[in-house]
Amino acid sequence: MDANTNPGTHPSLRQPDFGAVADISRGCADQMDSCRNLPAVQDGAQWAELSGRMGNFEGKIENMGSKVQNLDTKVQTLDTKIQQLDTNIQRLEAKVDARMDTLENRMGALKTGIRTLQTNMTTLETNIINKLDTFMALMTPSAN
Repeated sequence: MDANTNPGTHPSLRQPDFGAVADISRGCADQMDSCRNLPAVQDGAQWAELSGRMGNFEGKIENMGSKVQNLDTKVQTLDTKIQQLDTNIQRLEAKVDARMDTLENRMGALKTGIRTLQTNMTTLETNIINKLDTFMALMTPSAN
C-alpha cells in the first residue's frame, strides 16, 4: 500500500499519482476522439478539438510525471552526497580534536620547560652575582 492509497496518510502529505491521471486523461481522450467522426452531431467539432486538447494535456501530465521522477532521483542523489559530506566532516572534526589534544599536551610540556628554564636562569644569575661579589671583594684592597 503506497502513500496515495494508505488511509492513514494525511491528505496534505499525499503525492499526486500522475500515472492514474494520465490513464484517466487517455481514456477521456479516446472517448473524445470517437466523437471526431460525428461532425453532424451537435458540438461534434468542439468535441474533436477538446479531444485534441485532452491528448495534449495527457502528454504534458506524463512529461510532468517523468520530471517528478527525475527530480526525486536528483534529491536522493543529493541526500546521499550530503550524508557523505557529514561523514567526512565528522571524521575531520575527530582529527582536529585529536590534534588539539596533542597540541594542548605539547603546550603544557612547553610551559613546564619554560618555567624550569626560568628557574635555572634565576639560579644561574644569583650564582653569577655571588661570584662577582666574591671576586670584587678579593680585588678590593683591604683597609687593614
